[in-house]
Amino acid sequence: MISEKRQSLILNELAKKDFLTLNELVDRTHCSASTVRRDLSKLQQMGKLKRVHGGATLNQTTVFEPNLADKRSTNIREKQEIGRLAALQINDNDCVYLDAGSTTLEMIPYITAKDIIVVTNGLTHVEELLKQGIKTLMIGGEIKSTTLAAVGASALSTLNRYRFDKVFMGINGIDLKHGLTTPDEQEALIKTHAIELGSQIFILADYSKFNKVYFAQVSLQEDIEIVTSKKAVATVQRDYFEKYQFTGGTI
Repeated sequence: MISEKRQSLILNELAKKDFLTLNELVDRTHCSASTVRRDLSKLQQMGKLKRVHGGATLNQTTVFEPNLADKRSTNIREKQEIGRLAALQINDNDCVYLDAGSTTLEMIPYITAKDIIVVTNGLTHVEELLKQGIKTLMIGGEIKSTTLAAVGASALSTLNRYRFDKVFMGINGIDLKHGLTTPDEQEALIKTHAIELGSQIFILADYSKFNKVYFAQVSLQEDIEIVTSKKAVATVQRDYFEKYQFTGGTI
């Protein structure tokens, strides 16, 4: 395996879990410990991770993002729990914005509201929405190869035509100090603008998204609601419940 591919694999695996030991990284890359150590040193020099005793962790602020296929296979049961709870928030005749992402995708099978319209920037979402018999509008723009999300000026222009009863937003990081963040500035712009166009805003986040900070900040309204899992409610700091309104789990 060439070094660039191996290093990308290391970052991808670290994105799924807060910390990995050297032995775990050796198992995942199928390379020797000395090779992994060299890769970790290189990635640390590039500012993409931090070597700690016995292994490595991603830097708190990072621009790296795993692809959608990897996201869909991570924390799947938790995302299904969140998707079911989020879908319950949709009422008949609502106009809804559904953000691209693996957690918002899990909402679709649980949507039972009638006569709704869904606008999305998620290419993967369109077919699943149509299978449910839901009127679907896809905003235009450049399609990102990693997340299959429409972004850019055309996407923003199309999005500006609409107003939404409910906005359901995926997110990469939630932090008490830095708020909502994502690795990609173009996606952050789409998320921010969609939030501005919605009457009710729901942020879908599994436990792994808390205490994470990424490159691009997403501006938010004070009255957002975080839809999360029992696992997240049981593990995140109490301070989050003072700052945000939560749906899901038992506080």
